[in-house]
Amino acid sequence: MPNDKGSSPKLAVEVPFEWAAQKVLGPTLDKLGQDFAGLYAKGRDKIIEVARKKTKNIDDKGQTNFRVSKDVFWNGSFTDESICAEYFGGILASSRTSDGKDDAGIYYLDIIKSLSSDQLHLHYVIYNSLNKILAGDSSKKEVNIGRSDEVQALPIWFPTIELILILRLKIDTDLEALYRKGLIYEYAVDGQKRDGKSDLRYTKVVPTTLGVHLYMVAFNCLNEWRDFPKKDFGNFEDIVLPKYKTSTLEKLVELSLNDQHFPSLG
Repeated sequence: MPNDKGSSPKLAVEVPFEWAAQKVLGPTLDKLGQDFAGLYAKGRDKIIEVARKKTKNIDDKGQTNFRVSKDVFWNGSFTDESICAEYFGGILASSRTSDGKDDAGIYYLDIIKSLSSDQLHLHYVIYNSLNKILAGDSSKKEVNIGRSDEVQALPIWFPTIELILILRLKIDTDLEALYRKGLIYEYAVDGQKRDGKSDLRYTKVVPTTLGVHLYMVAFNCLNEWRDFPKKDFGNFEDIVLPKYKTSTLEKLVELSLNDQHFPSLG
């Protein structure tokens, strides 16, 4: 059990949370003052725990940026959704520096706080799927993720039914929200006829470099964003992901015809 030496006397919260908060936030914790203790505790604690896990060296004596920290907790604490904690915790961890003066995360934080938990989940599903597809394909290792034309040549295809019925995502409205934020370049929800079978309903999403950046921020790996096509950055705990995603419609159709577990309405 970590000790609570050096922890802020202003906060009447229990170890190990107080220890984790002090380690993650550093001196910024004192600046937040009593307001921090008065936040919705469950949401606040989840953000701190996620940020702690995403911090590569918790003993580096770093501190979070005050502007980022204040906005993270005032906007992220009032939900206990795990996907929100992952994104808010990621941006909080990414703001840690030796002096706490790096407020570059404000731009990404404004995007995160403008999205619903379902929209964050959909963003995570899209870019986690893209990361898995690229990292598993040696021919894609040299994709320049900083070139919009190369990123836009990497559409992802999902069976619509899995997104709606299994992941419980509201794709009809949430894809438009991601599009308006520049997190996807375009999308389509349509159908493809199959010989002797019912139409395959599919969702096509075209990614953007900004969408990749936000995904990497959530992992506290923004400085590694150019490695997105080369390295599998893993998964968030307890966040549901689709089983089926492909880089072409032809591959999705093939899966729908040959995989007995492929989701259907039947």
